[in-house]
This record gives sequence, C-alpha cells and structure tokens, in this order.
Amino acid sequence: MSQRRSREKHCLVLLDGPAHGGPRGRVHAFESARDGVRPGAIHEVPADVPLPGFVAGRDWQLLLKPRLDVAWMGSETACLRVLDLPTTEPSEIGPMVEIQLEKISPIPAAQAVHGFEVLPGAHGGSSTTVLVAIVARNVVEQRLAALAAKGFVADRLDIPLARELAGRLQEDGLWVVSDPGGAQGLVAVAWRVDGRVRQVDVLRLMPGEAGGRALAAALTRVAWAAEMEGWLKETPPVRLVGGEAWADALGPALAEWSGQGAPARQPAREASAVAADSARMALGRAGITLVPEDVATRNRQAFVDRLWMRGLGSVGALYLVLVLGGIAWFTHKESELSDTQVNLRGLAQHYTNAMRLRDQVLILEEQANLRFAALDCWKATVETLPDDLTLTTMNFIRGRTLRLDGTVDPSRRDAVTRFNSELLAVKVRNQPLFASVKPAQVQVRGTMATWSFEAELNRMEAK
Repeated sequence: MSQRRSREKHCLVLLDGPAHGGPRGRVHAFESARDGVRPGAIHEVPADVPLPGFVAGRDWQLLLKPRLDVAWMGSETACLRVLDLPTTEPSEIGPMVEIQLEKISPIPAAQAVHGFEVLPGAHGGSSTTVLVAIVARNVVEQRLAALAAKGFVADRLDIPLARELAGRLQEDGLWVVSDPGGAQGLVAVAWRVDGRVRQVDVLRLMPGEAGGRALAAALTRVAWAAEMEGWLKETPPVRLVGGEAWADALGPALAEWSGQGAPARQPAREASAVAADSARMALGRAGITLVPEDVATRNRQAFVDRLWMRGLGSVGALYLVLVLGGIAWFTHKESELSDTQVNLRGLAQHYTNAMRLRDQVLILEEQANLRFAALDCWKATVETLPDDLTLTTMNFIRGRTLRLDGTVDPSRRDAVTRFNSELLAVKVRNQPLFASVKPAQVQVRGTMATWSFEAELNRMEAK
C-alpha cells in the first residue's frame, strides 16, 4: 500500500454487477473536501457495454485534473485476516505484513495479491492492528482485464465487505456484517474485545435457520480458541449489520448462542455510502488496494504513451494539413504565375507591335516633316533670292542642313551678304526657319564669282 501524498482531488467509483442495478451499473463521482469527500454526478451505464468516454475516459484532461478510478472486487474472492504488528511506524507496516503473509495466506504468497488497512484500536501506542485482504493474482488480473474491456482502468481495487467492516469496528462487540456488494449469504464476523480487533472471518451461510445454526457453530469454535489464547473472558455483545430480513433470519440463533437476548441491529448502508468511503480512503492514499504495483506502473506508462502518440498524431495531422495547404497554395500561385507569364507574353507582343507602329509613325512624321521642311526651304530661298544672284544648286543634307551654291557678278557681291541675312530672318508659322546661317563664302574667278553658304534648319520646326 502506497503512503505517498496524493495529488488527486477527484475520484470515480464503479459499482457493477447484479447487486448494483441489475443489468445496469453505476459510476459515482466524488471530489475531495475538508470533511471527507463531496459526492458528484452519478452515471448509470449498461453492464455489458463499454463505458462512454465522457464518463471514465482518460485523456489529456487528467494532466490538469488528476483523478483516481476505483472499482470493487467481489467480496467472495477475498480472504480477510487480522494482524497485530509490534510497530506504529507507517513505513514499517508494509514490510511486516509481507513477512507474515506466508503464515496467514491460504494460497502461496507468490500467487496472491494483498492489501491492508490500519484498524482503530487502543494498544498503548506500541502496536498496530491491520486488516489484510488476500486475493489470488489471477482473479485480480481477470477483474482488471474485464474492467479494461469496459473502458475503465482501475487505479485501485477495494473490497466492499472489508470497507463496510472497517467502518463499523468503532466499538467492542461481535460484529456480523452482511456484504454491501450483494453477495448472497456472505458475512464478515469480527471480534473486537478490549478495544482491539482480535479475529476476522468471512463465512458463506445458507439461507434461513440453517445459516443461523452454521454461524453459531463457527462462533463456538472461535470462542473456544479465544478462551484458550486468553483474550476472551466473556461473550461480547452481538451486533448485526444488514437488512431486516437477513437479521431476522440470524437473530434467533445468535440470541440463543450468546444468551444475551436479541442482538443489536444496525441497518446496512447503501452501496453509494460505502463507495464514498472507498473514494475517501483512495484520495487519502489509505485503505485496501489490490492493484499490483507493476500493473499500476504499466497503466500509468500506457496513459503517458497514449498521450504522446495522440499528441504526435495531432502534430502529424497538423503538419500534413499544412503541407497539403502549402502545396495547394504554391500550385495556385504557380497557376497565377503561369497566367501572368502568358499575359505578359501577350502584352510583350502588343508592346512590340505598338513600338513598331510608333517607329513607323515617327518615320512617316519625320518624312512628312522633311518634305515640308524642304518645301519651306525652297520657298524661302525663292522668295528671298535677289535678282542679281544665280542659284546653281540647293542641297538638303541629312534633313537639317540647307546648302546653297550659285554665281554672281563680282560687282554685286553685297547681294550675297544681303541674301544670307534675309534667309536667317525667314519665319514659318511664327518660328524661325533656320537656327543659324553661316556667312557666305564668295570666290572670284575671272569675270564671275561663286558663292555658297549653309543654313542649319531649326529642329523644332523640322519636327
């Protein structure tokens, strides 16, 4: 039994089987409180189908809200014994119980699972009385497997008869307690004498008077042994804990055996009240638990591994979604890029055609401007040419330079200068036709003189 401090504040107790609702079972939820435990929701579930995940599922929420899951073992599968240990140190109780297990166990210790619970009693502070429950390991494993098949992973297994018995042994007397788990004819008999629990037995009784006679015979044998051991000097008061019909059946035989009249009766508690005791002991890390430590460790590791696998699966799924989303996004962008490239090729072709047309238009405009410029030059030359000058050649060089050549009488050379000046002053459409006119060059050759000069066309006008 582990004595470490519990960090769990919530507990589930599963009550299943015919004694707890017939074909339906119940899961009781409890929460730790200052005065014990506080009951919560009760879920009724079919006994032959797995529990819904929202009832007893074990997922990541257990990391934020730790919980203990408790189930009951059948009381008929357990052997109950009492040990008086010469220590009060909690850390020494477990090893001492294991040492004496070979002595008190009806089955080999290697094939058994045991749990224990400290019982109340006045021992002068030098010893401790414990109630030990012993169950065959294969029975425990079968119970755990059946619970796992139902979707309930038990952290603790409790014995309802031991839980009810431990809660009743507060006063001296011979306690006869019926099984709160509902096993027919199953009773626990406990002898508490002088503030100390001396003997505990579990009996299976026949119904009716036969059961009463069998119980009286068993009590007689224990009383004889107790007298020989010296711890029983007189018959203790008999106390019955169970249903009314059950107490009526056993009452006459016990009254006759004890010679004290009708035994005192106490009503049996409901299973939910005993379940609350199981939850309280579980949350306090006390009481009987029959889940082997290796099984509990394996269950915890499986829970952690399952969380890791679910987490990795979620991360993998998210990664896959992101990858597929990225592929879809890149495919969409690639399609957009392809469409853009197609559009660009079309626009490039249109741009090339437009540039070609523009160049052609510019060429045509240039040609037209040159034609008009040539005509303007010709008109300006004709209109300003003096009668004394003879024009022999007129060249339009590269669309921007006008060269004029001619002859003149040597005595009329001043006409060449006047013609040069007048040509510079010619305007077309209110703009000078020529940007500049070079001075004329006159050469005398005998009786005749030749002249020539160049005029730069105004490019603004030429355009």
